[in-house]
Amino acid sequence: MTTVIIEENYSPGAVRLYKKLGPVYSGKKYLKKADILVVRLAVNVDKKIIDFAPNLKVIATSTTGLNHIDMDYAKKKGVKVISLRGRTGFLKNIPSTAEETMALTLALLRKLPWAFDYVKSGGWDSTAWSGHQLHKKTLGLMGFGRLGKIVAKYAKSFGMNVIVCDPHIPKKVMDTRGVKKVDMTTLFKASDILSLHVLLTPETHPLVNEKHLKMMKPSAYLINTARAELIEKGAIYKALKNKWISGVAIDVMWDERPDGGHLKKDPLWKYAKTGKNLIILPHIGGATIEAMHTTQEFIAELVLKYFQR
Repeated sequence: MTTVIIEENYSPGAVRLYKKLGPVYSGKKYLKKADILVVRLAVNVDKKIIDFAPNLKVIATSTTGLNHIDMDYAKKKGVKVISLRGRTGFLKNIPSTAEETMALTLALLRKLPWAFDYVKSGGWDSTAWSGHQLHKKTLGLMGFGRLGKIVAKYAKSFGMNVIVCDPHIPKKVMDTRGVKKVDMTTLFKASDILSLHVLLTPETHPLVNEKHLKMMKPSAYLINTARAELIEKGAIYKALKNKWISGVAIDVMWDERPDGGHLKKDPLWKYAKTGKNLIILPHIGGATIEAMHTTQEFIAELVLKYFQR
């Protein structure tokens, strides 16, 4: 079996595992050779790419989100997709995206990026950058799976109240975690900070629209480290321009492209150049060295087991 990895700085441990199956190549130029195509988010695996690799048997991705892969076409072509989706036992010890959620929340409420820019320009007036503390604020979580649970634990250590909307999690489970189960309308109306932790599926594309953002307090903040398509396209920009909410921090954008080609088409990118209440990061939630190497090796082990059945 020939493995082609389309990712930079891939785990040496994972590469060693793939070599047990056969030769390993790195880069798009080797696509045609691939029996196993290893990706993360550096490429959208569409019909064209799948067809370009006539021997393709497995697509391996160390992600829970799968919107970078044409799942229907892969299934039609008999290509197995091996991912992190549903691997809750393993993933409970991978907190990187939850940590990023708290980092973005703190950065946004304390105005840290803009205060740093101010210092770099030679300023030192702290009164210009008064922000908000997390203590006693209400954090609303849309989704209470693995990441939602970790974020809730972190938030409670800051002294926050936590409310959650997730129709799939019973109230008694939330009670044991010290969080309050609410409906979607209450979540948007009551949250001081609202954070999304929902998988992107056809049912959740999109889950949040302008109507929901208009429900939020003008003083509230929105965090999204999940997938941009969970929120109606253009709704965040309208919410900021019309001051429906106080600020937004996102790690994801609609129509993401590895070369950044999506940025100029998105008004949020232009807004972020001058607005001091929007943070955009390049989808780095799970991109810590520790998380990437651990998950890449885990996926490689799953691929090995798949072919050794």
